[in-house]
Amino acid sequence: MVTDERRLTERGVDARVGGVNRFRPRSDPDEALNVLTEVVERVEVMWERSREASPAPLSASQLRAMFVLERFACLNLRALTEELDSTPPSVSRLCDRLEAVGFLDRSLSPNSRREVELRLSDRGRTYLSDLRKRRREHVRGLIEAMPAAARAAMVEGLLALRETALEQDSPREDPGTQSA
Repeated sequence: MVTDERRLTERGVDARVGGVNRFRPRSDPDEALNVLTEVVERVEVMWERSREASPAPLSASQLRAMFVLERFACLNLRALTEELDSTPPSVSRLCDRLEAVGFLDRSLSPNSRREVELRLSDRGRTYLSDLRKRRREHVRGLIEAMPAAARAAMVEGLLALRETALEQDSPREDPGTQSA
């Protein structure tokens, strides 16, 4: 039988020292990736419950599109397609569905009669705000149950991960509403 202390030690946590959990620094990227993958998968399950509790649940693709549209004030279909790394027909149908539930506004571009501008509607912004609130509440108990030192270490690590991701995500200029 594996004790809790042994399990903690195997995961890189020293047994309680002076009544405080101490984390051993680990630099193995594979171990970090394994732990991150497990945590992300568990959080995804929790967040999926949040999405299903919505009055208008969206697919993962629709939600991704809304997050992209939230980041940019206005996009045309080509720019949204590029951001989603998808195809124009798929993104067009996705936009049709978002517009049908009132989460997307389309308007003619003042720069080109052939171009349509895409924006999140107020209802779409409210949906994302409410979704984030539900997600936070699903995860809050886990975060609060962690020792303060572990929370601080987690925040530090996540900030470093976010910074690295932002650096590696080739900074694209605001796609705006340039025409094709």
